[in-house]
This record gives sequence, structure tokens and C-alpha cells, in this order.
Amino acid sequence: MVKIILIGIIVALVYSQPDLRLTVADWLSTASDFLVESVKG
Repeated sequence: MVKIILIGIIVALVYSQPDLRLTVADWLSTASDFLVESVKG
């Protein structure tokens, strides 16, 4: 469920800010770290 929400946010960011690819990439890295921490609990 969380992954679906994150994917939705990612898609929204990509479509709303196509010029800020580097920013999106950094955000993806942060989201990935957040997922790892969430899984570790």
C-alpha cells in the first residue's frame, strides 16, 4: 500500500516538474532510504 502511494507521488512529481530531474532523483534516493527504514521497522 505504501509503495503504491509513493509511486503515485513519484509520478506526480515527474509530470509536474519534468525540468527538475536531479531533484526528483534525490527525492527517489530519500524515498528508497525511507522504505528501507520502514521495512526494518
